[in-house]
Amino acid sequence: MKEMLMHSFVLDALDTTGADTFSHFEMLIEEHRALTQCDSPQPSRLKQLVPTAGLFHTRLPLRHAFVAYNKKYALASRKHVCISFNELRHILNLAQVMAFVFSERDSPDEEQLMREENALKRWESSPSALLLTPRENEAPPPLNLDGSIQEESPIINESEAPRTMVDDNSHEKKSNVAQYRGPKLITFDGDQTLYSDGANFESNPLLASYLYMLLRHGVTIAVVTAAGYEYQAEKYELRLSGLLEYFKQRQLPAKDCARFYLFGGECNFLLNLSSDYRLHPVRERGPGGWITSTKYIPETPGNWNESSVQSLLDLAEKTMKSSLEEQNLRARIIRKKRAVGMIPKPSEQISREALDETVLRAHAELDRHAGVDLPFCAFNGGRDAWVDVGNKRVGVQVLQSYLGVLPVETLHIGDQFLNTGNDYAARDVCPCVWITCPDETTYMLKSILRLAGVSLNDVENDISPNDAVHTGESKEKGSKGINFDELERRTSMVQRMDVFTGEIVNQKQSPPPRQTLAKAKGDLTKK
Repeated sequence: MKEMLMHSFVLDALDTTGADTFSHFEMLIEEHRALTQCDSPQPSRLKQLVPTAGLFHTRLPLRHAFVAYNKKYALASRKHVCISFNELRHILNLAQVMAFVFSERDSPDEEQLMREENALKRWESSPSALLLTPRENEAPPPLNLDGSIQEESPIINESEAPRTMVDDNSHEKKSNVAQYRGPKLITFDGDQTLYSDGANFESNPLLASYLYMLLRHGVTIAVVTAAGYEYQAEKYELRLSGLLEYFKQRQLPAKDCARFYLFGGECNFLLNLSSDYRLHPVRERGPGGWITSTKYIPETPGNWNESSVQSLLDLAEKTMKSSLEEQNLRARIIRKKRAVGMIPKPSEQISREALDETVLRAHAELDRHAGVDLPFCAFNGGRDAWVDVGNKRVGVQVLQSYLGVLPVETLHIGDQFLNTGNDYAARDVCPCVWITCPDETTYMLKSILRLAGVSLNDVENDISPNDAVHTGESKEKGSKGINFDELERRTSMVQRMDVFTGEIVNQKQSPPPRQTLAKAKGDLTKK
């Protein structure tokens, strides 16, 4: 795509020919979809040009997406910098989100065309806050002690009348849900998608607010994460503590809580949010059990033989140990119930190249071993490398079957779509959006809500000065002082659990933060 667009850029004709180029891409994709759906032995032109091209579950209105993106970010006005890979990724993401709003019919009616036009206007009018070039290996942002946070001020069109969140039984709330036009199931990766790699969901009230609004509008949310702590719900809750506390403060209704799921270990441990704002294991077997009800799918955990699971893990562990020794890595191997991982030793780091080498070795060894007949995922986690039994294709497919949601009604959002990533497999069972950081996730959810016809005025009202538990801001009206209780809570949380292993860290190994915080508080009082 970039190569074809380069010709237009060199000729200074991107403004006049760029849209036509995207129309050509759109035509190739539609031809590929048609041949795939009828199981034609004839390869599509797209497949011949791009042999790795997979399934396209929906149409991709690429021309509309490019025109809207160009109108907002003025790509065609640049004279020295051609359209970048990241910008192409964003245009494809936007087209995928538009696909849930735009009609699949060849000749949509006038009402549909008006709805699509209004959706584009809502998106184009929103602030241009997307981070286009996030720094690689960016460290997690520092804690804001004063609670200050840069919030967007969404521009609301005149046609978007403010909607007040009211009781479930009200006619207004029902009409808002009816107006939502977007994916029914949205699945998320965890690290680097909802929160920074190796961190927890602590202080992101804007992202939490968008997730809250999606739940309130009838969307099912599921975190499909490689983090595998079996059914120890409190460890998953720790990773999502800020989000769950946000739901609790906003008193998310029980029926909306029931639409929030977490799938740990890719596809091995399913938990559900209850009205007490705690995660609880979902029954596996028997009537209503998720394993029992999805056993008809060949690759689901209900059809796995335990001896096959252990054989796969044995081979993965052997390969990782060999890679560690031959590369002289300062790392160690850990084994869980359904995963084997290579993690850095304390205060050490493993290079991206070494992690990729380990992952590709595991891929090669497991692929050629005749005894491996289970789905697996070998991936570079950014700071570590893992081989999991199962993958996100299975995880998303289980959720679709268990919840009765079609692939065309599902959207997966993740950051690992390279061949050493663990979101790659989800492409087989649903449309996907490729992001690189939680800020981009926030922006994509904002785009989904805008294009789906949801007013963002509620978000502006939802992030209130009472968000002390998320920002660290003092609850005293007008105060910008440090909330030491909140700071201590976050500090102790980070110390309590090793995110790699899920082990609770012995508090005696490190001095409690209270003395340090008390001293800081005393010094501040003196000033």
